[in-house]
Amino acid sequence: MKYLNNKNIAVKITSFLILFSILLGAHFSLTKLRDEALQTFYNGENRDGKGIQSDLNYIADQCYNLTVVASRYLDKDDEKILEVIQNRDLIEKANSPGDKYQAKEKLIKSSMILYDNLKSLNLSERDQYYNDSFPINIESRQLIISHNSYNDNALEFNRILKKFPANLVRWIIFMKPLALYE
Repeated sequence: MKYLNNKNIAVKITSFLILFSILLGAHFSLTKLRDEALQTFYNGENRDGKGIQSDLNYIADQCYNLTVVASRYLDKDDEKILEVIQNRDLIEKANSPGDKYQAKEKLIKSSMILYDNLKSLNLSERDQYYNDSFPINIESRQLIISHNSYNDNALEFNRILKKFPANLVRWIIFMKPLALYE
């Protein structure tokens, strides 16, 4: 009990508790802001599940469907088909919005090569319709993605991390900036 009556020890304990409270509060506040911004990527602005991730899933499905059409006319082990399938898997394995963007770009590039290859083949009417509509479907989803506010929210969060006092405590609480979808 002598230690608690010592003024120096009481000041140190109080200072430690104040510092701990500040760091804990900063951690909770910044984590909440970060999660809200990140949820825009996955669930959309209205939290209705229509975020960039759902559009990426649509693009991945369209690209897979293209491989199904292609497998009717090309060998199933065709290099172009396998590359689309491999690139489709990259989107699912990507962890950050930036990585997902890069994976999407690779997937679309390989799918457009397959699409171009199919244009020269004699496709059934149904398959021809799918092949003709493929680039339009992909472009429309990319347009929808371009209107998503995730990057704006991520940039705002990253700006907050650069301002005082967050810029001082972010290193202590290991708060990282959000990756942009680009």
